Amino acid sequence: MFNDDKEFTLKKLQEALDNDFVDLEVMYLVDKINEFKDYYTTSSCIGRCGIIEFPKDKNPKINSRWLGKWHHYANYDEIDEALLKKSENFEKISFVLNSPILHVASRNADTSKKLLELAYHNGLKASSIKSISSKRYIVEIMTTAKMDAPIAYDGKMVVNREYLDILLDEGNLKLKHARKSLKRFYEKLNELQD
Repeated sequence: MFNDDKEFTLKKLQEALDNDFVDLEVMYLVDKINEFKDYYTTSSCIGRCGIIEFPKDKNPKINSRWLGKWHHYANYDEIDEALLKKSENFEKISFVLNSPILHVASRNADTSKKLLELAYHNGLKASSIKSISSKRYIVEIMTTAKMDAPIAYDGKMVVNREYLDILLDEGNLKLKHARKSLKRFYEKLNELQD
């Protein structure tokens, strides 16, 4: 069952790659994990910063929208361009940083524990086992890097340009540190074979 799921999932990954739906910067890690017989990735993201708008009087989960999101290290001009897209009537706009994240299917409890410990001991301290079923365990690998800072309320900006620049600088710095943790984890992955 695990092997069949892995084969199916890797075919879906190839389709996503063929259609440019994959974060190419994280593929070095995805490819390495997928080489192991007891693991395969189900989703991944190298991490990102962005500006998100939440509308008034609408379900934010369905109706929020990204004004800008960047998997690269964004610059001040990109923040300005994103804010030009804001609507006239919004409830809130936030600057966000999302940690790099990988969801990895694991064959059993022992392989999940081994992967989780390797992640945790290499700086990916927000990692956890997300689900357990008869066919696989899902390990979520991520750092503690996160930001969610409101920058506008009720149709008006509530921070100045200098503070926006500080948020972006901090976001890029946290993203850089998070990606270093991913690299450390990558360098230790061969320990999964021991």
